[in-house]
Amino acid sequence: MSLSSSPTPPPIRRFRLGLRGQLLLVFGLVFGLATLAAGSYQYRSLGRLLARADDDRLRLRASQLLARVSLDPQPTLPLPDQTGETMRLVFEEAGQPARELFRSARWPVGDTAGLPRPAAPGRELRHGRVVAVARLAAPPGPGADYAEPTGRLTLWLAHPAAPLEKALARVRRTLWLGLLGSAGLAGALALLVAGVVLRPLRRMAAQARRIQQAQDIAPLPVPNTGDEVQELAETLNQLLARLRGQATAQANFLAAAAHELRTPLATLQTGLDVSGRDPSLPPVTRAALAGHDAELARLGRLVDDFLLVGRLGHGATLPVTRRPVALDELLVALADRELPRFRAAGRTLTIELPAEETDVAQATVATDADQLTTLLLNLLDNARKHARPGTGVTLRLRTEAKTGPVVSIENELAAPLGEHLAQLTTAWYQADPLTPGTGLGLWIAGRLAQGLGLQLALVEEAGRLRVTLGFPM
Repeated sequence: MSLSSSPTPPPIRRFRLGLRGQLLLVFGLVFGLATLAAGSYQYRSLGRLLARADDDRLRLRASQLLARVSLDPQPTLPLPDQTGETMRLVFEEAGQPARELFRSARWPVGDTAGLPRPAAPGRELRHGRVVAVARLAAPPGPGADYAEPTGRLTLWLAHPAAPLEKALARVRRTLWLGLLGSAGLAGALALLVAGVVLRPLRRMAAQARRIQQAQDIAPLPVPNTGDEVQELAETLNQLLARLRGQATAQANFLAAAAHELRTPLATLQTGLDVSGRDPSLPPVTRAALAGHDAELARLGRLVDDFLLVGRLGHGATLPVTRRPVALDELLVALADRELPRFRAAGRTLTIELPAEETDVAQATVATDADQLTTLLLNLLDNARKHARPGTGVTLRLRTEAKTGPVVSIENELAAPLGEHLAQLTTAWYQADPLTPGTGLGLWIAGRLAQGLGLQLALVEEAGRLRVTLGFPM
């Protein structure tokens, strides 16, 4: 019976707005809602004004038509002469039912009961607007030969609402354009404000990245804004000061401990070397002493690394004594020195040198031989430890006419480095915590390369790590 576990699904990444996006959203909502509210109010107010003006014009027109109505024995009625106008005229006499004197053919049907009284404001009537005006029939004047009936004349006048709707449509378009313009202005202001607000934070982030890649912990720039950003910068600087103090104490402790350990380690190693040369010792004892001697040598290199950490931990560089160094001879000597360790680890070490004499002549540089030796030993040690099991390491020297000599060390990787590649030269950093080591080899190599003026680069390609060391012309 076997048990199998299904793979854990990857966590769902939630979408989160950054500070710039939040400012853009807030500005957009504020400006949008404010513009929408103001535009709606203006639209309603302007609509009422336009409707009132349209009603006033229509009422004036109705009053002019009503003034031309005459109730002689044969009523005289003016007809509406403007496009789309319709009219209805009713005479009301006390004690008598109302008489409709005129109705336009296009007058809406069934609206008698719902029409406003003359004093009421204009209103919409189906597809138009309508107003009502009224006047009393004048009593007969002195000497008149007829008696005009007395009563109330009411005239309803309607015209299409399309012109008013067109005007309101233009207003709506203008308001929508204003809303879009406000949204664009809000976006521009949000980006401007975000740039101003985030500028101190960007400077702090840039300084933090420099701290991550540099060797010293420098304080963050503190903006003189008097707000939370300044308080954040000051708080982070206090934290960095504590970290800087702890790093200094750690470096001092390592330097002091390494300095104190060098003398007893040298004494022990010398004693083991002398004891191991005694011919009377059994082979088993001699082999055990050789193993102890190798471990002491490894411990000595670790102590030397700690000494370098103490000397380089404050951003200082070691004094450089430059003299001509033949790189091909130095690499051959290093290969002979490191070959037993590679064989013990079950790995091969291949060295490739230029074949042409001119290229060999160009491989002589002025540098500090001791520091360069330490640098290359750290690179070779790192390649030996972290190469894929069963594979070898290639130490190559090539000369280029434009850039100068280049030393490269290549090895196959047991696992892809990915995002770990950029942090390999950070002190105490290990891509694989289970791998033996302190995480100082590449950091020391980077610091020594910086002090010697060399270009150290790490490149991962097709499952291989290539470390190149470029020498200036």
